[in-house]
Amino acid sequence: MTVDYIEQKAIALSKKYYTTDPFELCQCLGITVQTDDIGTLKGMYVYIKRNRYIVLSDRLNKDMRKLVCAHELGHDQLHQERAKYSFIQDSEVGDLTDRTELEANRFAAALIIDDDEFLELARQGESVEHIAGILKTDPNMVILKSRMLKNRGFRINAFEHRSDFLKY
Repeated sequence: MTVDYIEQKAIALSKKYYTTDPFELCQCLGITVQTDDIGTLKGMYVYIKRNRYIVLSDRLNKDMRKLVCAHELGHDQLHQERAKYSFIQDSEVGDLTDRTELEANRFAAALIIDDDEFLELARQGESVEHIAGILKTDPNMVILKSRMLKNRGFRINAFEHRSDFLKY
């Protein structure tokens, strides 16, 4: 899937339902969202007999819950066919190596990070970590957003991915 297609899918969804809140969008789409103890997973998307579910870890804080919900919504919008045959489970939302996970991350970044707010911060020369803190998101989402905006022709420096973002 192209980055443009993924971004347009997120934008079209938010325009159709007048919200970028992934929980509201799930409600509009009839996707059941619940939290539970799912071990080391942050979230999972499940499609069973025409019913769609997003399960979020009960260990996530409010901001991470929103991000993971947006990511799982991305799986619903982009990978529903794959989910009919197996659960889509996510232990690391920041995975930029697996194609399916990268696409869901791009969807989440396009949905929950406002272009104008991001551009203002990026043009001020703020660091990835600082922007992520202000936007209450993961640094990898900031990196993806910068790349997507640069791809669309905005004059900003695209941040580079560092593999140690989620390490302790």
